[in-house]
Amino acid sequence: MKIKYYIIPVMAAAAMMTACDENDQFKGELYEKVIYVLSDNDHIFSSVHQLGETSDGYLTIYCGGTEHITQDVKVEVEPYQQVLDDYNYINFDLDESRYARLLDPAHYTIESYSTVLSANSPDYYSLIPIKVNPDGLSPDSTYIIPMRIKSVSDHRVNPDKDKVLYRVVLANKFATMEHTTYYQMTGVETLGLAAGDNASGISVTRVVAPLSKNQVRMFAGTHSYVPNNVTLEEIDTYAMTVTLNDDHTVSIEPYGSIEVEQLDNPESNCWEYNEKGWLMLYMNYRYKDTVTYNGTTETCWVTMEETNTLKPEQLEK
Repeated sequence: MKIKYYIIPVMAAAAMMTACDENDQFKGELYEKVIYVLSDNDHIFSSVHQLGETSDGYLTIYCGGTEHITQDVKVEVEPYQQVLDDYNYINFDLDESRYARLLDPAHYTIESYSTVLSANSPDYYSLIPIKVNPDGLSPDSTYIIPMRIKSVSDHRVNPDKDKVLYRVVLANKFATMEHTTYYQMTGVETLGLAAGDNASGISVTRVVAPLSKNQVRMFAGTHSYVPNNVTLEEIDTYAMTVTLNDDHTVSIEPYGSIEVEQLDNPESNCWEYNEKGWLMLYMNYRYKDTVTYNGTTETCWVTMEETNTLKPEQLEK
């Protein structure tokens, strides 16, 4: 019977030692520390830049692992064209019209191509600032700054996350390219037909793109398009530039080859924010178009008197 009294303490001690060993293994590093740059699965990192100003974006350098680094790690990056070439080929093959474009260095500045992951910082990341001036860029192109990690002073670089395509996203107060901006348009369309004017009420959801600090682009009349499925010819034919002036007047001009004329209506061609905070854009203009009415096709002036509404959530999605 005495044997039983000796076995139980020994088994208990062994169990306690096993439990301690299991707990101790979680006190150390569970995963290898690796350095990487933040991006999505396509190596894209998108950053919104407001037109009309130079603003800062960042490359974010991380150190993975369950414990903080114990000494500073210097990380150096460099331009890397190959990652952009690979992205274009994989996604668009030989359709070069859809290729993302290398951002001209005239539009950005990187003062330092290195950063330090600090052992004294509670953060697991560090930032490399990029100053971007987006003025003059087109909403129809994707602009990229391709970079990769060149070297690290300690630890290993993750080979699957060592590259980044920094994408410059255009925006202003009235539209953004971060996602599609829609205006809801209602109004009256009048066709100046040879047989006489024909007016009708209309309602259209418009796609609107930012052009500069206070300019947007939209199609005239009831013409619209599906984003990423519009040709340069369609843009040239139907697009107009709308300027929202500081005095709350509106100026309407051709974007491409469209014939468009702003009409002198004191109650239209202005903009405001209503009591709900919605942008209300009132426009009165006419443009040349080829229309078919009652089986007859002709080119005529189409007169538009319209109200365009933008709700704030359209910019925040």
